[in-house]
Amino acid sequence: MDVLIIFIVALGLAMDCFALSISNSSISGLVRPGVPLKASLVFATLHMVLLLAGIWVGGLLQPRFEGMEGWGAFVIFVIVGLKMIRDAHRRRPEARVFDINSGRVMVVLGLAASMDALLAGLAMGLLHAQVWLATVLVTLSVFLFSFAGLAGGKSFGLAFAKRTAIFGGVFMFIAAFHFVIRFLF
Repeated sequence: MDVLIIFIVALGLAMDCFALSISNSSISGLVRPGVPLKASLVFATLHMVLLLAGIWVGGLLQPRFEGMEGWGAFVIFVIVGLKMIRDAHRRRPEARVFDINSGRVMVVLGLAASMDALLAGLAMGLLHAQVWLATVLVTLSVFLFSFAGLAGGKSFGLAFAKRTAIFGGVFMFIAAFHFVIRFLF
């Protein structure tokens, strides 16, 4: 799996957290000092754990997909991309606002946002991705974008939150079509 594609997947996963962070920061406006750092650490840690779990499961399933790994990754990334875009169009950003100051809410939001990382990890495991590179890129991207969204959400605005969620889905489509092209030609 190319480093560029791993980076694109990391950006796609981070965009979802970015949109969630912007929404929670811009609407509630009551993010206490220190919360952006804590929430970003929670989001990044949960993404890391679920990505590694997905890579592990994908590695276990890989022998069953021998010769069809690219198609498996294509389907998984298309599903994740469609879900991200559908969620961006379906839900208004203000519908994703919770009291981010609560530790429980941080964990629940982090788990909800990191389910896509589990699926992305599954695809990466099927393709024998560079585990540590993927983990570091996803974790750092999620942390940085979550922090930026929570710290500067009011200045970004809700319209930007919706667009970033769509960009996340587009990044997943780019990864998906990379695998189709690579395995067809």
